Amino acid sequence: MDAQPALPVPPPQRVHSPTGVAWATICGTPIAGGIVLALNYWKWSQKGLAAAAVAGGLLTTALLGGLSWIVPIGVPALVFLVPLIVLGYFAARWLQGRRLDAHRAAGGTRVSPGIDALIGLGVTTVLVGALTLGFLSTALNPRSVLEYQESVDFGHGQLVFYSDGATRDDAQNLGEALFNARYFDDLAPAEVSIAGQGSGRVLSFVGADGVWDDSASLEYMRQLAEYIAPHIGGEPFTVVLLDPNLYEKKRCRLDDDWHCSPVP
Repeated sequence: MDAQPALPVPPPQRVHSPTGVAWATICGTPIAGGIVLALNYWKWSQKGLAAAAVAGGLLTTALLGGLSWIVPIGVPALVFLVPLIVLGYFAARWLQGRRLDAHRAAGGTRVSPGIDALIGLGVTTVLVGALTLGFLSTALNPRSVLEYQESVDFGHGQLVFYSDGATRDDAQNLGEALFNARYFDDLAPAEVSIAGQGSGRVLSFVGADGVWDDSASLEYMRQLAEYIAPHIGGEPFTVVLLDPNLYEKKRCRLDDDWHCSPVP
């Protein structure tokens, strides 16, 4: 009898498919997508390309993070989600498509895309934990940071934030009044916020350490409040002085008089 030809042995490794790379990218940023690509390269003993894939994921994530600061806050997250899907899938096809097709033709198997999604979620957990630790180490007031979202930019780091019922027009009027009063002077960054409506309005000023205990600084704030009052709807309203970490240090009220009280 003629000897039967030996059947080809399927590749022993299970590889990550382009679909899996896309899922990892969606669930864990391009960092996770780069890690999944790197796992394939590592299985193929291409350790240099594995390192390059991880570095590419880090760089792409950094670029997207920078872009997220430029794009207006109201832009929906879908604007970023769709490009992530396309980026993850087609990056894998372009970089590893031929090798993956050959692997499949030889009878090789793939890793479930669900596993790749879990890798992405794991990366997200690590990133969120690192960002949380970094945020806590800054000693910033988390409540104030959450409130400081919507703003009008007057250039040179001079911002007026608005929240809790205050409108963009309110912030615009306040910023223009601060320019006319020379509080905004185009020379140094300054952050102010306006919140609430009517007699419940609160204007918050971020100042240097100790200004809330300086009588001359408090007198200047009184004069500034009286000047800007007609531009924001008149008295009464509250002025809050914040330290550089956005914690309240002194609260003043402008109505028939100007009176201040320290924060307990």
